[in-house]
Amino acid sequence: MEEPLALHPVKLYVYDVSKGMARRLSPLMLGKSTAGAPALPLPAPPPPPHTSIIVHKDEFFFGSAGISSCAPGGTILGPPDSVIDLGNTEVTEEIFLEYLSSLGESTFR
Repeated sequence: MEEPLALHPVKLYVYDVSKGMARRLSPLMLGKSTAGAPALPLPAPPPPPHTSIIVHKDEFFFGSAGISSCAPGGTILGPPDSVIDLGNTEVTEEIFLEYLSSLGESTFR
Protein backbone atom coordinates (compact mmCIF):
# COMPACT_ATOMS: atom_id res chain seq x y z
CA MET A 1 0.00 0.00 0.00
CA GLU A 2 1.34 3.42 -0.99
CA GLU A 3 1.88 6.01 1.71
CA PRO A 4 0.04 9.28 1.10
CA LEU A 5 2.22 12.22 0.20
CA ALA A 6 2.71 14.85 2.87
CA LEU A 7 0.89 18.13 2.37
CA HIS A 8 2.78 21.38 2.91
CA PRO A 9 0.84 24.64 3.44
CA VAL A 10 1.45 27.45 0.95
CA LYS A 11 0.72 31.09 1.73
CA LEU A 12 1.07 34.33 -0.22
CA TYR A 13 2.40 37.32 1.71
CA VAL A 14 1.38 40.70 0.29
CA TYR A 15 3.31 43.85 1.17
CA ASP A 16 2.34 47.45 0.39
CA VAL A 17 5.79 48.83 -0.45
CA SER A 18 4.40 52.37 -0.34
CA LYS A 19 3.31 51.75 3.29
CA GLY A 20 -0.12 53.23 2.54
CA MET A 21 1.16 56.32 0.74
CA ALA A 22 -0.30 55.25 -2.63
CA ARG A 23 -3.76 54.89 -1.09
CA ARG A 24 -3.52 58.20 0.77
CA LEU A 25 -2.08 60.21 -2.12
CA SER A 26 -4.17 58.77 -4.98
CA PRO A 27 -7.09 61.18 -4.40
CA LEU A 28 -4.70 64.14 -4.59
CA MET A 29 -2.81 62.88 -7.62
CA LEU A 30 -5.73 61.40 -9.56
CA GLY A 31 -8.59 63.50 -8.29
CA LYS A 32 -10.23 60.31 -6.99
CA SER A 33 -9.44 57.25 -4.97
CA THR A 34 -7.83 54.26 -6.69
CA ALA A 35 -10.41 52.03 -5.01
CA GLY A 36 -13.02 51.29 -7.68
CA ALA A 37 -11.37 53.61 -10.22
CA PRO A 38 -13.09 53.58 -13.63
CA ALA A 39 -11.35 52.16 -16.69
CA LEU A 40 -10.27 55.56 -18.02
CA PRO A 41 -6.84 56.65 -19.18
CA LEU A 42 -5.38 57.91 -15.91
CA PRO A 43 -1.86 58.67 -14.74
CA ALA A 44 0.28 55.68 -13.87
CA PRO A 45 -1.24 53.61 -11.07
CA PRO A 46 0.61 53.03 -7.83
CA PRO A 47 3.26 50.32 -7.97
CA PRO A 48 2.00 46.78 -7.55
CA PRO A 49 2.43 45.21 -4.15
CA HIS A 50 5.46 43.10 -3.36
CA THR A 51 4.53 39.46 -2.87
CA SER A 52 6.29 36.37 -1.63
CA ILE A 53 5.48 32.70 -1.20
CA ILE A 54 5.70 30.94 2.14
CA VAL A 55 6.33 27.21 1.83
CA HIS A 56 8.44 24.69 3.73
CA LYS A 57 8.77 27.17 6.63
CA ASP A 58 10.60 29.81 4.52
CA GLU A 59 9.62 32.97 2.65
CA PHE A 60 10.70 33.05 -1.01
CA PHE A 61 10.71 36.26 -3.05
CA PHE A 62 12.29 37.87 -6.10
CA GLY A 63 14.51 40.85 -5.41
CA SER A 64 17.55 42.64 -6.79
CA ALA A 65 19.71 39.55 -6.17
CA GLY A 66 17.26 37.19 -7.90
CA ILE A 67 15.32 34.58 -5.96
CA SER A 68 16.01 34.86 -2.23
CA SER A 69 14.61 33.41 0.97
CA CYS A 70 14.36 34.24 4.65
CA ALA A 71 12.32 33.34 7.69
CA PRO A 72 8.63 34.26 7.21
CA GLY A 73 8.18 38.01 7.78
CA GLY A 74 11.96 38.48 7.79
CA THR A 75 12.28 40.78 4.78
CA ILE A 76 13.20 44.44 5.19
CA LEU A 77 9.49 45.15 4.67
CA GLY A 78 8.62 43.68 8.06
CA PRO A 79 5.38 41.80 8.59
CA PRO A 80 3.08 41.40 5.57
CA ASP A 81 0.02 43.61 5.11
CA SER A 82 -2.07 40.57 4.26
CA VAL A 83 -1.70 36.81 4.09
CA ILE A 84 -3.58 34.70 1.56
CA ASP A 85 -3.88 30.95 2.06
CA LEU A 86 -3.16 29.25 -1.27
CA GLY A 87 -3.80 25.72 -0.04
CA ASN A 88 -1.29 22.88 0.10
CA THR A 89 1.35 21.31 -2.10
CA GLU A 90 2.69 17.78 -2.27
CA VAL A 91 6.01 19.06 -3.67
CA THR A 92 8.80 18.15 -1.28
CA GLU A 93 11.23 20.75 0.01
CA GLU A 94 14.07 19.05 -1.86
CA ILE A 95 12.28 19.21 -5.23
CA PHE A 96 11.10 22.78 -4.58
CA LEU A 97 14.61 24.02 -3.76
CA GLU A 98 16.04 22.17 -6.76
CA TYR A 99 13.47 23.87 -9.00
CA LEU A 100 14.24 27.32 -7.57
CA SER A 101 17.95 26.69 -8.04
CA SER A 102 17.40 25.81 -11.70
CA LEU A 103 15.39 29.03 -12.18
CA GLY A 104 18.15 31.03 -10.52
CA GLU A 105 20.72 29.58 -12.90
CA SER A 106 18.69 30.29 -16.01
CA THR A 107 15.62 32.48 -16.12
CA PHE A 108 15.77 34.62 -12.97
CA ARG A 109 19.31 35.81 -12.37
